[in-house]
Amino acid sequence: MSAVSGVNRMADDNHRKIETDGRAVNRTASRQTSDDGRFVARLLTGTSDPFFTLAEATNRNIFLGSRFLDAVQHHLLSAPDSLALVGVVDRAGEPIALFPFIRRRKFGVVVLEGLDLGITDYFAPAFFPAEPLSAKQTASLWRASVKAVPGIHAVSFKKTPRLLFGVPHALTGADFLKPMGASATTLSLRHPDGSSLDVDRVSVAREVRRKSKKLTQLGPVTFSEAKTNDEVDAAMETLVAFRRARFSDLGRRDAMLDPHIVSFYRSLADRNVENPPARLLTLRTGDRPVAIVYGFTCNDVFTLIAPAISDCKETQSGSPGLVAIYTTLRWCADEGYRVFDLSVGSLSYKSRFDAETFELFEYQEALSPLGLPVTVEAALRRRLRRLAVDRPTLHHHLERLARLGQRLGLSRD
Repeated sequence: MSAVSGVNRMADDNHRKIETDGRAVNRTASRQTSDDGRFVARLLTGTSDPFFTLAEATNRNIFLGSRFLDAVQHHLLSAPDSLALVGVVDRAGEPIALFPFIRRRKFGVVVLEGLDLGITDYFAPAFFPAEPLSAKQTASLWRASVKAVPGIHAVSFKKTPRLLFGVPHALTGADFLKPMGASATTLSLRHPDGSSLDVDRVSVAREVRRKSKKLTQLGPVTFSEAKTNDEVDAAMETLVAFRRARFSDLGRRDAMLDPHIVSFYRSLADRNVENPPARLLTLRTGDRPVAIVYGFTCNDVFTLIAPAISDCKETQSGSPGLVAIYTTLRWCADEGYRVFDLSVGSLSYKSRFDAETFELFEYQEALSPLGLPVTVEAALRRRLRRLAVDRPTLHHHLERLARLGQRLGLSRD
């Protein structure tokens, strides 16, 4: 039995526990409460709150896991910014949803943002019932969750799919979402009848075989996972070095080179804990690393986070990045994963994996006149993203605008 199937069985057992104990969570949250008729929302005390513990038992979203959220708090948040987890139950006390927010200052006022910080690929709040809510019910759920956090002037979130890996989330039924001009890509490793995908038949496989032969000319090609902390440290150092050289050549900024971000990602790959959420995989020719893949695992989903390739010119004809990503796909299939998530972005190589591309949505609302700059900024971002798609030559100028915006306290996205 694979590690993935074992985790899935534990999740099923824990789901039954939620059904048994769910009514108790109504009494375990913090005092800040919002009652919107159908739903009661509460601001939780953190990842140790009993509601969160129950919610995590069936969680299949890495960005809602306690290890991920604890690492965010430890490495990326500082006062006055803080994590704000909102748990929602129905009138009978049954758990309905969990919303991960950041309460932070922006434009001089306090705003509520869906957890992002440039390190979260999806805002897809946890949802516990089997069937998604109607648009009217979702609106009521949303109102209750926002009201549970006091003293805010605007609320916003982005990178929300309609379904997350084929499963509804708390905002699946929302009719107030706006297309954000961005997409994500996932590949199911299971056919509808439950049989496994033959990765040798994926369109890119033939090209990868040809490229691998070129790499073999430089030495035996191997692919391995970092399984000790020494190996993790070496892989992280190589990944950072590769990305620093790559983005320097491009004349672009890479957020992953921020020391706080590096520490955040390193902490999630710690091999001193059981089943760490992050994996580091290295493609080598001989003894020389030519590509690193950093990804997150959560139950039966692997999410590609940060690939990096060597800037060595003699390896370029072998496309080590493409070979490494395909080899990661094969590794996922062998390990029993259900989904290979190529994540956010529309880079051309993703289409060669025969994967599904889906639209992402966003939402912003000013809750007072002081929150209006949040909605204006969002409208400008959408316009700039459309320009970047329609006129690719504007990319360099948009990068410069993004850097200027950061100095002014605006979101890079």
